[in-house]
Amino acid sequence: MYIDNYTDKPLHSTVGKCDRANNCAYHYTPKQYFADNPDERTIGKQVRAWQPEKPIDYFNEKTMLTTMTAYGCNSFVMALQTIFDDKQIDNIIDRYKLGTTKSGGVIFWQVDILGRVRYGKIMHYLSDLRRDKSKHPVGVHSLMGKHGFNHRQCFFGEHLLTSPENTCAAYKNKAVCIVESEKTACICSEVLQDYVWLATGGKSGIKWTDKNVWTNLKDRKVILFPDVDAHGQWVEKAKTFRSYGMDVSVFDILAKTAHGTQQDIADHIMIYLQRRKERLQSDLLQE
Repeated sequence: MYIDNYTDKPLHSTVGKCDRANNCAYHYTPKQYFADNPDERTIGKQVRAWQPEKPIDYFNEKTMLTTMTAYGCNSFVMALQTIFDDKQIDNIIDRYKLGTTKSGGVIFWQVDILGRVRYGKIMHYLSDLRRDKSKHPVGVHSLMGKHGFNHRQCFFGEHLLTSPENTCAAYKNKAVCIVESEKTACICSEVLQDYVWLATGGKSGIKWTDKNVWTNLKDRKVILFPDVDAHGQWVEKAKTFRSYGMDVSVFDILAKTAHGTQQDIADHIMIYLQRRKERLQSDLLQE
């Protein structure tokens, strides 16, 4: 089958190639069709061969579970110790199903609302919770040599929308907060627990204005928390969400107070937590 690029519809049913290539030599090309039917041709008409949509590939849940260990050498988890205690860190690990690589990287697994493991992003962090930019992020499927792995990403933390501890009636009133980085979602989720924190994984990230991605948020109150330098872009994205009939607002305090920076809400939370920890340690030493 061939598709008309102008109308996005199939050409006549006689145009195409038999899918039994070894048994049948039939192949009636678009060129032959237009030669036989000149009235069907339009200026600049182009066609493309139709290809059936490839099914989405998912990771086996066991693959994810086997990585949820060795947190003593996980660079992200170790960096979290500068602002959180062990119980809080365990909460974050369990909440977002964080994994660990042999090289000490963290795996931010993307698990969708149905519990399917869609994607895993490997990143490395420095002790100050800044990303180690000498090591580029990489997908788990690439590291595993899964060539041709047809992933379709979802929000990091999407599984929290239906997690068992959040299915009570009160939870339905919780707003969903969307941030850019997985790190920010992890930190905010422990400090501001009255909200559900999801991450896009980048300014454009998972193509999160696509209806296939946002559909699970359509009945929720959504607050966008962009990095300061992406505020304008996310304001425009909010307009797209509203055109879908969603209740969306944009947090703009950082854009007003930290204009010209690349800060996000996690930067301010980290400063507050680190100062509080330092004060507590100082008070203990004086006793």
